[in-house]
Amino acid sequence: MSPAWHIALGFALTGEELELASPELPDIDALLAALAEQGWTAERLAGHARETVDAERPWPHAVPNRLRSGCGPAQFHAALNRARAALDLVVLETRPPSARRRLNADEERLMREVPPHHGS
Repeated sequence: MSPAWHIALGFALTGEELELASPELPDIDALLAALAEQGWTAERLAGHARETVDAERPWPHAVPNRLRSGCGPAQFHAALNRARAALDLVVLETRPPSARRRLNADEERLMREVPPHHGS
């Protein structure tokens, strides 16, 4: 049995087991087109991802082993990352840079230390 790439990837993105084609290798453009045909447009996927994260549940969804069967873990995660990039869902929350703060005593001590070969 060949791996069900699109079914597994579709589950990770939607949380639903959908009827999708099973190509030998993942084709992200074909996957996203098939998802859109079933009502999972890029906008709906983005809304679903944000709602899931806002509800403090994990997204992408954990894919059951039976759906991932035959899909190598590294290849699966690479394909999932490509799908997220195509959907512009790599980062769901943008945070500002951390504010500068004063170093504590231990950090200041470490900053003053120099290796013996430094010449100081």
